[in-house]
Amino acid sequence: MGRYSIINCKNCHFIHINPIPSDKELLDFYQNDYYQKTKPDYIRGNEKDMKYQNYTFDEKLDFLEKKISKKQKKILDIGSGPGFFLRRAKRRGWNILGIEPSPIACEYAKKQKIPTIQKFFHEVNAKEIGKFDVIHTFDVLEHVNDPINILKKSYSLLKKGGIIVIEVPNDFSPLQKIVQKSFKKKEYWITLSSKLKKFDHINYFDFQSISKLVEKTGFKIILKESTYPLEFFILMGHDYIKNPKIGKKIHLERVKFENNFGNDDSKEMKRILYQKFAEAGIGRTAIIYAKK
Repeated sequence: MGRYSIINCKNCHFIHINPIPSDKELLDFYQNDYYQKTKPDYIRGNEKDMKYQNYTFDEKLDFLEKKISKKQKKILDIGSGPGFFLRRAKRRGWNILGIEPSPIACEYAKKQKIPTIQKFFHEVNAKEIGKFDVIHTFDVLEHVNDPINILKKSYSLLKKGGIIVIEVPNDFSPLQKIVQKSFKKKEYWITLSSKLKKFDHINYFDFQSISKLVEKTGFKIILKESTYPLEFFILMGHDYIKNPKIGKKIHLERVKFENNFGNDDSKEMKRILYQKFAEAGIGRTAIIYAKK
């Protein structure tokens, strides 16, 4: 895998690449590579899929609004990207702020009237941005070189009783290992390119390791949820790893499945189902809600 290897770190208690990229390497990657080369269609593709994206955002915001009922609610999104989540939160009446290192994503967010600071989170002056009722971070902790300090700083920025929402890929999961063994695949979820000698994901979490990390930094976990276990499709014979062209079809099948949980009663049933997935350690992503 080029200059990087994968280690199950006994000090960190989660899996990460070695060596850990420096701040300078990360800056170069997110300023000049991520939205330009690694995910050039990310913004356009998600805008096309915004109906489903908003559905997932609303699930999070519904839960948060039950826990934090006051009218003036302030939310910070770390690694806010083009601002899609914050745009939805703003429409629901939240006071919003994003932090995003990519100039392309930051510019797009600002055109959507989403206030965004173009910096890495560790560079932001805590006194200047104040305290928040909620901090949200989606697909971020797997990309950073110090997730522990991200969580510690987040803890300090939350008001008493505030909530952090963390969503990360659920990797080295039981279903992935079954797929790997049954279909004789390599560890297909590892995002390292030996050809490019590039990193994308620095850290790899499962439900157990992300939970330990969250609790280690002082939070009390109040809810664990998962997302649809995409490995189900492979086990049914739809190998989107071998044939990436069927990826879109697979996604639409998942959307169709979730859209059938339409009214309030069935939405609650879906939530219970995905919580049970989390208990079993399966699902494509791990979602943790934790309280200060």
